[in-house]
Amino acid sequence: MRLAAALLYACAVTALFASAADRTSLLWAFLVWAVVVLFVGALLRVHAVVNAPEVDR
Repeated sequence: MRLAAALLYACAVTALFASAADRTSLLWAFLVWAVVVLFVGALLRVHAVVNAPEVDR
């Protein structure tokens, strides 16, 4: 879950930078793309952790 939290934090920071960039620039498009990729990565990580098989201890 730490990885998912780190990905969400990186997503928020990237979104902050994207909000400061000009919307007509290529940098803004790249930052928005990065936000989407980071968010989907965080969702996939949470999905993997929640649906992981139980480990016998």
